Amino acid sequence: MSQMPSRARSFPASFVRRAFTLTEMLVVIGIIALLIGILLPALGRVQQKARQTESENLMQEFGKACENFQQQFGFYPGIVPEAILAGDPKISGLENAVLHLCGGAIAGDDPNYNASTYSAWTEINFNSPAGTFNIKVNPAKVGEGPRIRGTQYKSFFSPKASDLVVVKGQGVGGSPDVDMDPYKLPDLVDAWGQPMLYFRQMRENGSSLMKGAQAGDTLNDAVFAYGGAKPYVESLGLGELSQSQADSIFVAAPVARRNSTFAQVLRSVSYGKMGATATPGFTDAPNQGAKRGAIAILSAGPDGVYFSKYDGLGTRAIPKVDIVLESENTKGPYIADEYDDLRVFTGG
Repeated sequence: MSQMPSRARSFPASFVRRAFTLTEMLVVIGIIALLIGILLPALGRVQQKARQTESENLMQEFGKACENFQQQFGFYPGIVPEAILAGDPKISGLENAVLHLCGGAIAGDDPNYNASTYSAWTEINFNSPAGTFNIKVNPAKVGEGPRIRGTQYKSFFSPKASDLVVVKGQGVGGSPDVDMDPYKLPDLVDAWGQPMLYFRQMRENGSSLMKGAQAGDTLNDAVFAYGGAKPYVESLGLGELSQSQADSIFVAAPVARRNSTFAQVLRSVSYGKMGATATPGFTDAPNQGAKRGAIAILSAGPDGVYFSKYDGLGTRAIPKVDIVLESENTKGPYIADEYDDLRVFTGG
């Protein structure tokens, strides 16, 4: 008996599988690309906000440590007197504070300064009109607590290891490939890897807020001194971002108004003239304002430049270097809020 040929199996059209057409694939790819284009900027903003919050928290913690230090000793941290450091900034103002809060240094007037315990430490000699001020430093001892007036104390500030790093490029003309810090002292850095500026008052009141940013300055009447900022502000390739600070208004501002430029950032918005005019005697008006705190801590923010001329009122097309004259800046001290830089003030 012959076998009947088998029939081809048939399926309803609804069961037939179809592959994506080229057009459908392109549509899907386009949708995915569109979503990525929307989500990536949003993710970037979230990351930047997280870094800003992290930096502000660190600055607040550092400020509280400075307050605790002041309450115990009657002065704010800085192992080298501010006036001496201003004239011979072999270390930054921030490093000066870290050494006093966390240890790693001993002052020349300590009774154990010449003891064998400190014989291998590196000596730094600061020159001043009153003579030489000496300290010895050992970066490996930072975090073990400061020695003050002959007594050893526990550390007043204990950040994460990633918050205290040796910053490259610091120093006058320092580039990212040149290590200008022969002492290898740790710097407090923000979430972008840039060191923070630290200013502490030399006196409670003065006829000028800031002095030292202009040639020939004397500090007799100033509340703050510029010198401690010099190793960072005058760098040509600072920190993890390797940013040239030549774009900072602190160095790009007209020479005759650099003290007032710093003062515009540091002063209280409640006191003093809003701005300055070109009239002789009025160009330094912001420098006659009142301080916002006994200490000021500044972060350069996401662009890595301290108050960049391309930020605030400035743009890439039209940079702004003068925030002192009213003709250039109608917002007075409120202009500082227009920048991406972060500021924390504390102390009376």
